Amino acid sequence: MKTTQDRTLGAFEKTFWLLDQIDSKDFALAAEITGTATVEKWNLAISAVQRRHPNLSVRIVMDEFSRPVKQHTDKLPIPFRVIHVDADYCWEQEVEKELAQRFNTAEGPLIRVVLVQKPDSTVLIIAANHTLADGTSVSYLIRDLLKAVNGTELEKFENQLSNDQTLGLPDDEPVQTVPKNELGISQRMVSPKVSSLRLSAAATDRLRNRAREENTTVHGAICAAAIMASRKMRSEWSEVKMELISPICTRGVLNLDDNFGLSITTHPVFFENEQALSFWELARLAKTGLEGTSTVAHVRNYLGFFRELTFGHNDIQKMLEILKGAFNHQIMVTNLVNVKYDTDFGPLKLHALYGPMVRSGKGMEQTIGAVSTNGSLGLTNTSDTPISGLLEEIEYILLQASKVDLSNSGNFQSNNNGGQSCSLR
Repeated sequence: MKTTQDRTLGAFEKTFWLLDQIDSKDFALAAEITGTATVEKWNLAISAVQRRHPNLSVRIVMDEFSRPVKQHTDKLPIPFRVIHVDADYCWEQEVEKELAQRFNTAEGPLIRVVLVQKPDSTVLIIAANHTLADGTSVSYLIRDLLKAVNGTELEKFENQLSNDQTLGLPDDEPVQTVPKNELGISQRMVSPKVSSLRLSAAATDRLRNRAREENTTVHGAICAAAIMASRKMRSEWSEVKMELISPICTRGVLNLDDNFGLSITTHPVFFENEQALSFWELARLAKTGLEGTSTVAHVRNYLGFFRELTFGHNDIQKMLEILKGAFNHQIMVTNLVNVKYDTDFGPLKLHALYGPMVRSGKGMEQTIGAVSTNGSLGLTNTSDTPISGLLEEIEYILLQASKVDLSNSGNFQSNNNGGQSCSLR
């Protein structure tokens, strides 16, 4: 079994790496955990998951053809930060610190771990560079960490393939046409803000059932609520054509395992002159706009676009200029849907997962993360210029649309581990 990761980047991996030169393409997930464990156990668990996942021991360097390649590096410890706090401490501010700190992709590794230790509970935060990972990867990594803390032996994965390789597409083979580029990586300081809230299990169940009755999905409902709330709360967006982008996981359609890596496409849906539509009509429009994206043909076509843009030449500055005009969305809804594993890990229990919390990079975007844990939907908003109260307005719209008694679900939900949802500061 080969467990050292050395290969050229796939097309979308290379695209994210290029975009990261313009502005950070980092993201994070946070896990609220009932119970505590010693720092020593967490350290051992981090070492165990690094042995399990080859991509946790790589850096990205340039080869002789100015191609970015993943290179395995021995003795590359994962940064691990521990803070001890009171029970009511808001973990969101730690995510903000992580997203404000750039990864050095040429040195690696491309993840960091933060442990927010409360008296009787834990918040585990994992920040990652998007070249290497997606939200589902980090969710599975959180699962593996919890297993390892509980004493479970973790089986090692073989090298993670790019989606291009999985589809049998050839590697990047550039023609040496220009001098070797010197990268001018942006050093712009960023200060993203993060907020979160969580719907009750009853409200989440009602929303899911109502969405099904209305021939749409919870994702469609969240997209509709995000469009309606954003138009209402940001005056310059009230009448303009809106672009909402959704990442699409490719693991299912490509029959991939839980190996840590980037396995997504993205797809935009445009909203223009839709203000007269009802909420559920808008939710159905959001769902319809994503039809056909969970197919091998879509993945192949999507990669084909970025392969044509980024493969076969090494003029990095030219590629960067083209990509500067890409991804001009106002809103991203990045939805992991449900935690897809058991949340009990002996003395520890995964109470709630939040995210993905993603910096989109151009400033005005609102990134809505969504994932349900133990039947309860958690939402986050990440932005350099957040719309204050956006999540609360989205929640209100969702509850009204699914006809839930508002007195049963507020913007703050107490939970067993002493955590709370915090507003933007």
